[in-house]
Amino acid sequence: MDECTLACCNPADGEPLAPEVVVDLAVGFKALGDPHRVAVIDLLLRAAEPVCVVDIERHLPLAQSTVSYHLKFLVDAGVLDRERRGRWMYYTVRPERLDQLQEALAGFVETSRVHA
Repeated sequence: MDECTLACCNPADGEPLAPEVVVDLAVGFKALGDPHRVAVIDLLLRAAEPVCVVDIERHLPLAQSTVSYHLKFLVDAGVLDRERRGRWMYYTVRPERLDQLQEALAGFVETSRVHA
C-alpha cells in the first residue's frame, strides 16, 4: 500500500475522464450556469420554430449587446444553433447537447450514490 492509502485516503475507482471531455462538460455546464442563459434555453425549448434574435431580446431585461453575448456563449458551448435568415439570426436548442450534459450529470449522481 502506498502512503496515501495507509494515512487517510481511499483510492479512486476507475479511469478519470479524458481532459478534453472534462473541458467540454465544464463549458456546457458553465453555459447553463447563468439565469439569463437558462431563460433563453427555456424560451427556445417552448418555441415550435427557430426564434429570431429580436424576439429573444424582448423577453430579457438586458441590453441588446448583453443578449448577443449570452447567445454567442450558448452557441460556442454547443447548446444552441443559429441560422441567418436575411439580416436576422434565428436560434434553436441542440437537444443532443442537452442530452449529453444530462447524461454526464446522471453519471455523476449515480457514481456518488455508489460511493456514498
